[in-house]
Amino acid sequence: MMIRKTAKTAPATRSLTEREAAALTVRIRKAVDNVWALLLEAQEREAWKALRHATWEAYVKAEFAMSRRNSYRLLDLGRVVREIEDFVPHAAQITQRDAAAIKDDLPAVKAEIVARIDRGAEPAKAATDVIAEKRAAKDKAKVEHDRQREQSRAALPDAVKQHVTTRGVAKTKADGSNVESVDRVSELEERVRGLEADNASLKAENAKFADMWVQYQQGGFEAVIAGKDEEIRTLNARLIQESEDKAGWMKRAKGWQKRATDLGWSGDVVIPLDPRSSDDEVISLG
Repeated sequence: MMIRKTAKTAPATRSLTEREAAALTVRIRKAVDNVWALLLEAQEREAWKALRHATWEAYVKAEFAMSRRNSYRLLDLGRVVREIEDFVPHAAQITQRDAAAIKDDLPAVKAEIVARIDRGAEPAKAATDVIAEKRAAKDKAKVEHDRQREQSRAALPDAVKQHVTTRGVAKTKADGSNVESVDRVSELEERVRGLEADNASLKAENAKFADMWVQYQQGGFEAVIAGKDEEIRTLNARLIQESEDKAGWMKRAKGWQKRATDLGWSGDVVIPLDPRSSDDEVISLG
């Protein structure tokens, strides 16, 4: 049996409106199964921005009492399931531990699942077996790494061992604050990105009022109002002048109409009133 990957609909990337984000957030709170799918949509479509949270971390903490770390575990699960469900109908049964084991090697895992399905394996079993093998290999590698580390540590001189022990105690005490520091850095980075976007928007908006800002600096609101009054006066003067010009052209056109009639001409004559315009005056002579 040959299984081919079907075309996958790309995940929605359009940002949510405030109303859509609020509705999605309520669905996440009520969800019992597959909350990762809703959470992934909220992250990819920036629900936290629509609901005016400074960062993703602030959003999940305020709305769901969820830590940033736990939210990212669920997001990893969502991304893994979304990639595999094209081949495996029940991919939603993958656990967070499964996702953690295969997320960094997902293309190879997907390729192996497809290869086994192509050779006749049942899709769910193919996925279960490949993920289990990947987890076992990862656990085995970790055990070997720990063994080698302990072996190397045992061979160290006593003075170095004491130093390592002292450093380990200090590190343990600092770990709690370090986790908070890492989370704080991520929060600040997200906030910086948001501020940069806001700054670009403000620059574009300020460009529209650059002239008025110069006037304000020179003389306050009175200067801005005076500048707008002068602009209005100039436009009114132009309107009056152009109206007078057109009236003069019309008067001359009427004169040519009378002269043409006196000379025996009849019919419609097109007389251009304004050489700068395509709007001509049609005068009937008959």
